Amino acid sequence: MLFRRPCYYDTFTCTAEKCTDNCCIGWEICIDSETAEFYKSVGGELGKRLKKNICGDDEPSFIMKDGRCPFLNQSNLCDIISSLGENALCQICTDHPRWFEWYGDEKEGGIGLSCEEGARLILQEEGFADYFESECNDLPDEDFDKNVYGFLFAVRDSIFDILTEEGLSFVQRANRLIELSSEAEAELCGRKSTPEARFDFNTELKNTLSVLEKTQPIDEKWTAELNRLKASPPVPEPDGEQEKYLTRLTAYFVWRYFLSSVFDYRVREKIAFALFSVTVISALYHMNEERDFSTLVKSAVLYSKQMEYSEENLDIFFESYNEKEFLQ
Repeated sequence: MLFRRPCYYDTFTCTAEKCTDNCCIGWEICIDSETAEFYKSVGGELGKRLKKNICGDDEPSFIMKDGRCPFLNQSNLCDIISSLGENALCQICTDHPRWFEWYGDEKEGGIGLSCEEGARLILQEEGFADYFESECNDLPDEDFDKNVYGFLFAVRDSIFDILTEEGLSFVQRANRLIELSSEAEAELCGRKSTPEARFDFNTELKNTLSVLEKTQPIDEKWTAELNRLKASPPVPEPDGEQEKYLTRLTAYFVWRYFLSSVFDYRVREKIAFALFSVTVISALYHMNEERDFSTLVKSAVLYSKQMEYSEENLDIFFESYNEKEFLQ
């Protein structure tokens, strides 16, 4: 099987105890069945701790303590790794923040934006549209329409051409992406392309707030930030320096979601989600008095946790989009 990933993928390394937003805190950690069986065989003091701190027979998971994984020690290091090595981790801990999608005999992957080190890589990478390919041992996924896949792959390449073309403002890039995705969806569905919406940060920020109000908050921090946004919406127009970061963020969302249109033909909504995401991240960033790279990373991580890692919240966005509440 062919495995395709962005150029920064292989450079990712977990920062472990240096991370200020540890993924072993505040997340439910499910354990795959194979690893759960292995944990039952572990002896000694660690084996006793494993048996005591895992719940659920059909869908086992760690029993969190004050929001922390019970094996995350006071130095913010993993006791399972320290005792048994990284190969003893469950699948979700091994993979995170990596994500994967399968398309027949091809697999794509990337680094998730919810990880602060991943966000730094995504935002810093100048060759954000470049990718690597190699063979992997995964089994092919179910078959699908390869002609549609090839068509969408070519459209995505055109999107990356727009994102890397010199001399364009971010708004110009956004509007060209809307136009291209509308034309592609119309061709797939055998209909005429509809009149184009025009992207504008200030207009779309108002629409994003109405959508975000429907979502389920992941934590109190998100609720506080959303309340700040509603109380005093900033003007999220990016300057020249920030435009390059928003372009890289757009490329991330396109890379992660666009090809999934092969399963539903909803090409335009994938671009809408990318622009929705960039609008919210830009607004979160602009609410801060100190607007530096670290602030942008934190804004991206917070948004990603709220939207990308909640199926319910993703569904709320796509339902809202289909009800013409964003980019219409």
